[in-house]
Amino acid sequence: MILGARSKKVAVFILPSLIIFLVAGVFGGDLNPSRLGVLQGKVLALDGNTPFPGAQVKLKHLGTGKILASSPTNNQGYFRVDGLDKGLYLVGVSTPQGDFNANALVGIEPAKTEEIVMVLKPYDAQTAQAAQEVYREQKKSGESLVGRVVAFYPPQKAADVFIIKGYLQLKDRIHVKGTETDFYQNVESLLLEGQAIKRAYASQTVLLKLNYPAQVGDLVYLVCKEGILPIFLTPLGIAAIVAGSAAIIYGTISLTDEEVVSSKFKR
Repeated sequence: MILGARSKKVAVFILPSLIIFLVAGVFGGDLNPSRLGVLQGKVLALDGNTPFPGAQVKLKHLGTGKILASSPTNNQGYFRVDGLDKGLYLVGVSTPQGDFNANALVGIEPAKTEEIVMVLKPYDAQTAQAAQEVYREQKKSGESLVGRVVAFYPPQKAADVFIIKGYLQLKDRIHVKGTETDFYQNVESLLLEGQAIKRAYASQTVLLKLNYPAQVGDLVYLVCKEGILPIFLTPLGIAAIVAGSAAIIYGTISLTDEEVVSSKFKR
């Protein structure tokens, strides 16, 4: 299912402490109950087969900020959220063990019942601790301090970055800021002792390709995590949406109707 006409453009802009969502008809609530949407589906454990009872699914409308929640999932892992206005939603799952953020936005159409299946994928202990530290700061200020430039190599346009806290991974978006430095870019490569890595943790020093010159002492801030949409719940892990009839949108920076994908819901 495609959300809206294919000629329309959908954009999600990530700015410090601000999320702006622009698309026709998403601002304001629908006062006609018969035109409100429904999201239902199933929450599964890590193996992708075992139902996860006792979880609460929470939805946050990107345009209005309104939050709605389901009752706890039953023994089959099923949930249902009624009364949803048209638009795109952040999805989170709260469990007794902790919270999980969905890896995609979900689109809701008026007077329709949409369905999704989510698999809860906890982080490993090191990543969970680092992620929660990062997200607490991001939720407060829109960015989180992750590292400091300790050396810059002009010919290679690369810098040694000491990871102060949290973690940095490929495709993260960063903000490099100093007395004479102020630019944004995505992380395209990370080298640790000459070896390519996907993720760097606190106390490690990694070589990072930069799009612009930097200076020793410049600070590196994390703007958004790869695979994570705007912050909703303090993360214990990812609620991976693996199937659904709803419009499922992956990505956080710039989206168009052509990038909206859907997949068949399977019970």
